[in-house]
Amino acid sequence: MRLPHYKVNAALLLIIIVFTAGCFPSAFFQPKPYKETQFLMDTIIEITASGPDCETAVKAAFDEFRHIQKISDHFNPDSQVSKINQMAGISPVTVDHDLINMVTYANDISKKTDGAFDISIGPLSDLWGIGHKDDFVPAKEDIDKVLPLVDYRKIQVNKDNETIYLEQNGMKLDLGGVAKDYALNKAAEVLKAHGIKSALINAGGDIQIIGTKPDGKPWRIGVQDPRNSDNIIAKITMDSWNISQTSGDYQRFFIKNGIRYAHILDPKTGKQAPELASVTLIYNDSAIAAVGDIASSAFMVLGLEKGMSALQRFPGVEAIFITTDNKIVVTPGLQDKVELSQQ
Repeated sequence: MRLPHYKVNAALLLIIIVFTAGCFPSAFFQPKPYKETQFLMDTIIEITASGPDCETAVKAAFDEFRHIQKISDHFNPDSQVSKINQMAGISPVTVDHDLINMVTYANDISKKTDGAFDISIGPLSDLWGIGHKDDFVPAKEDIDKVLPLVDYRKIQVNKDNETIYLEQNGMKLDLGGVAKDYALNKAAEVLKAHGIKSALINAGGDIQIIGTKPDGKPWRIGVQDPRNSDNIIAKITMDSWNISQTSGDYQRFFIKNGIRYAHILDPKTGKQAPELASVTLIYNDSAIAAVGDIASSAFMVLGLEKGMSALQRFPGVEAIFITTDNKIVVTPGLQDKVELSQQ
């Protein structure tokens, strides 16, 4: 910190240093929030927290993101997921307890969404290689060859031995649809364990909040217009929920011959689901504790009608669906909590 060129007494100097550093409870000053941004899990993650020693808490929360990335990144040949993929059809692999949890949660989501979400989609995501193969579109016969390898029912999870086994050679896990949100939850738990009462974690558009803003007002979040990155299409007052999860066809995609090809694939067809441009799910911890985990990408695959129907299996979860022709559909529980920029 650069000091002015006049003298201050030691006590006043100490107060200035503590106040500008923030994260210190005081009866006289409102603590300054601590904010940090890092690029992890292939996205920008920003954590803002207020409370005692919040800088330490935020750094510990980022450690959780790094840990989950380390064990779940299938692009890293040394990760536990890569080792599971390498041993597909050969033998089970002993893994971290967090990976057991992620795969268990993912398979539960698969069951509740009739297979619209499937972490065994690795062979398909590798074939398409969106974000890694420029504007490559695989031939139908190549897609058909790998489709039999995509089946979450062939993932064996042994919780007692903490092993995971893929039954068929060539199968591959891709935890891109679940790892980030799992890490988000773990990071929030770390912040709470450090005594943080007010925080917002933004992991590439997936958001989890703790408490209210430092001034006591509820957090408000924005939903990006899937066709205009500079525009917020909806604003939501988060006074009843603490988690927001968004998937869209605008995050990783390319356009070829006028057709948009996005990274979210239908596990049953091996192709993109064409109806929705984005889905945002809004819920809280108690809803998930009651009905189990959920993934917004599954609802991208399901589409509007089937997605609305599937939401009935997740009481307490609200949603904003935006179709590719720019129609916005908001579930009833959000009607008086959302401000739309257009109709």
